[in-house]
Amino acid sequence: MAKLLVHTATVTLSLPFDIDADAEVAALRGAGIPVDALGNAESGYLFVRLANNRCDNIFRWFPNKKFSKP
Repeated sequence: MAKLLVHTATVTLSLPFDIDADAEVAALRGAGIPVDALGNAESGYLFVRLANNRCDNIFRWFPNKKFSKP
């Protein structure tokens, strides 16, 4: 049987929906997410969704590396 590949987010960050773009980039970089000046991921995959409270954005960064589940 093949091993199941699990790709979990390395970093999950919640930021206010109305945060300034420069502050958003600084917060993402401070959390260890590699982003360019526009906030786009330089590596891996950055998934952004609206939080349940509709006042925050949830940022989840997935690196390029996949981990095997034992």
